[in-house]
Amino acid sequence: MKKKVVIAIFETDPLNRFIYQKMLQPQQDRVSVHIFNSAEEGLEKALELDYDVAFIDLHFRGEFFGGLAIVKKLKVVSDKTTMIAMTTLIQQGDIERAKSGGFVKCIEKPLPFFDLDKLLAGIIVI
Repeated sequence: MKKKVVIAIFETDPLNRFIYQKMLQPQQDRVSVHIFNSAEEGLEKALELDYDVAFIDLHFRGEFFGGLAIVKKLKVVSDKTTMIAMTTLIQQGDIERAKSGGFVKCIEKPLPFFDLDKLLAGIIVI
């Protein structure tokens, strides 16, 4: 039996958090999902949870303004986590900025969690 994929989602928008929670609920046998509206909470939980993949809003709002700051801090805590930038609209320079900041990929929201295999293909082994 494969282990559950541990997913962290850093998202400030309450509607997106609700949508992701509903999309992933039927897949609880395959994934362990942790959704954070606060960078501090997500970084603290990273100390006890071993995220396989973290989806981080590139334009995250909060004390650590921007997903790039979260990636930098998360890499200190968990160097094995695959980090994916997400944004509502990919603007010129976002992909390059995300990759140079430590993300492996930059994708547009909302994320298609209903097709988890396709979303994670090539990112992590599931």
